[in-house]
Amino acid sequence: MSLDASVAAELPVVEERTRAPIERQARIADIDVIRGAALFGVLMCNLAFCYRTPLFAHGGPRYDSGLEHWVSTFELVFLSDKAMTLFSMLFGAGLTIFYERASARSSGAMGLLARRLFFLSLFGFLHMFLLWNGDILVDYATAGLCALAFMKRRAWVLWVGIVVLTLFPVLGEFWPALRDAAYGMDSAKHYEDAIPIYGHGTYLDIVRYRCHEAVVYMWRAYIFYWPGTMRNMLVGMLVWRSGILRTPLAHARALRWTALIGIVVGLVYPVVRTIHYEIHHRSLFPPNSVWRPALSAISAPLLALGYAAGILLLLHRGGLGQRAFAALAPVGRMAFTNYLTQSMVFSTVFYGYGLGLIGQVGYTVPALMGISFYALQCVVSTYWLRHFRFGPFEWVWRCLTYGRWQPMRLATAPS
Repeated sequence: MSLDASVAAELPVVEERTRAPIERQARIADIDVIRGAALFGVLMCNLAFCYRTPLFAHGGPRYDSGLEHWVSTFELVFLSDKAMTLFSMLFGAGLTIFYERASARSSGAMGLLARRLFFLSLFGFLHMFLLWNGDILVDYATAGLCALAFMKRRAWVLWVGIVVLTLFPVLGEFWPALRDAAYGMDSAKHYEDAIPIYGHGTYLDIVRYRCHEAVVYMWRAYIFYWPGTMRNMLVGMLVWRSGILRTPLAHARALRWTALIGIVVGLVYPVVRTIHYEIHHRSLFPPNSVWRPALSAISAPLLALGYAAGILLLLHRGGLGQRAFAALAPVGRMAFTNYLTQSMVFSTVFYGYGLGLIGQVGYTVPALMGISFYALQCVVSTYWLRHFRFGPFEWVWRCLTYGRWQPMRLATAPS
């Protein structure tokens, strides 16, 4: 499932009795860069596991050898869950930034933030039913609304919430009803039923079937993903409060340790799990083992934090790494628009009313598509932001949030 809703992108502040977006120079460019990098990982995972096969078929047929196998293995080990985890952490940080800056100018910041999340949920429902049911906007909006209850709390309260939400998947192994709700679906049968409809059906056929999936399957996905999304947002809130994102150079030592521990420790479980499967052709743990959900719930956020810390270090070290990652800032700044654009393009590429490639390709072709399209989005985003303040969908979202027309075009285009 996948976006970043870009709460921190072009973060607004509330003037006394007025509502206006923050000036461009006051933006936090590092967050845009990390978001842009995470968007690439999200796109690659969506193409591999959500577009090329029906969403709830869990990747469809396996490839046990050859290039397809190694591409899928790379995406599972290094990207799957990690990119989306990083997105939701940034979303939590963005909520806090929004609240702090709005509160500094006026009362009513919490209401404005709730209004913003409400309109995000509307975007999400339209996206889910009209384009692609891998939507994460509804998940982000609902988890974000709940996260508002932690906005004014002390750090230890957030830590308690993080621990409890991390334990949620483990509790499911002891609670059969919860486990059956989250996993109680026949993915093989769903694959057989969904492929003809998504691959050859008309747009209306696919919309009707997507509504069926929402009733039968989607609620299961929310039971499974929502606690993790909420947990990640609380982590993002704590990271912002720590000051690391505001003054990375002052926390260089902490960033180095975070990158080292996060990447090394975070990779242990997925790497060992993959090696075990390659050797024994079976899962590392039995189906109902508590270790499987526990290690998954810990490794993904550790690796996501390690990635973010590593990017920050490269950004402030200078040289080629800085230039390469800095080029991702425009994509991250327009992440909402880019996420929805990806859905528009690839639902057309893979569904029957377009090219009908669903179920017809392995992992390599979608990976090449993703790299090429992301590169195109880098170019388009850079050009767009030379002339406009926001991405198109960011602009619509802002107008709805503030209840009035927002300026779009830059007064003078930068040279």
